[in-house]
Amino acid sequence: MSHYFSEKQDVKSAKKVINYKIKDEKFEFLTDNGVFSKTKVDFGTDAMLRVFLDENKKLGNIQILDIGCGYGVVSAVLKRFFEKVKILSTDVNERALELTKENIKKNNGKDDFEVRKSFVFENISENFDIILSNPPIRAGKQVIFQIYEESFSHLNKDGKFYCVIQTKHGAKSTQKELHKLFGNCTTLAIESGYRIFKCVNKK
Repeated sequence: MSHYFSEKQDVKSAKKVINYKIKDEKFEFLTDNGVFSKTKVDFGTDAMLRVFLDENKKLGNIQILDIGCGYGVVSAVLKRFFEKVKILSTDVNERALELTKENIKKNNGKDDFEVRKSFVFENISENFDIILSNPPIRAGKQVIFQIYEESFSHLNKDGKFYCVIQTKHGAKSTQKELHKLFGNCTTLAIESGYRIFKCVNKK
């Protein structure tokens, strides 16, 4: 049986459209079987986006990585709010990547984005100013911690890493690991058992 972090999906396709609203902006996302949170935008991603938008009122021509992009919620939302940012959306799930392409274009009407297949940072060589992650819990702790470690090494100086994780799924061990890597880890919010962390690469 394939999981949402598998390359190929063996479940039959059954596309559907879901609606999403954030900060008075309305979005429509195409989802499908075999992708994470196919029936609605998951609480963790929504919480992370709201906190991110509260903290970042304006962003110019910077490089953002949406790692483990799923069907492209984070990428599409950030592209709507910050037109000048350059976003790279990556995932290992080929079905999710196709949906991401459709959803960014559907919600923003532009082609100035890149969607790339990559397991963690396997096909990512460049550095970024901001990296956002809602890590794939089912992929296991080793994969999640690999995302944290490689995010640190792929951030520009003073670059920021944002992530969301449930307390019951290891938020405290995540916080400890992030602090070890970055030398800092701020808890921006705790909502319904989810924690949103921010780290800054000061090295």
